[in-house]
Amino acid sequence: MTTRKTDPVQHPRKAAEAVRAFNHATRWACGGRPGIAYPGTVYRAVGAFTTLAYRLPQAFDQIGTALADLHTAGHLTADHGTPTQHADAASVALREAEHHASAMAAALEHAHSAASPLGYSGPIDDTDDDL
Repeated sequence: MTTRKTDPVQHPRKAAEAVRAFNHATRWACGGRPGIAYPGTVYRAVGAFTTLAYRLPQAFDQIGTALADLHTAGHLTADHGTPTQHADAASVALREAEHHASAMAAALEHAHSAASPLGYSGPIDDTDDDL
């Protein structure tokens, strides 16, 4: 839970770092071994990314609302142009990001459903922790 002493930006930074760690953990290993060896892992990973994607639109909306509130209160300045120009451009881009995140969540939900019936029929490596 966020407190007033907690910088909320730390949370998306941690999420970005978690995705980076996932990318490193799942890339192909030396010798041609896949980073993800089993369809169950695919299913669970896509499910987790689906949840993440469904939460993004609210985050973008809240950022846009905060920016609009700062602008309405007259608390914005700009290094060039006007605060209104930049606040409006950011607002439009955040709404676009909301739409893209919603579309990504829907696509991931389809991928999750498609991966659901898949099973594994190859050899099992007893030392693998990807089960």
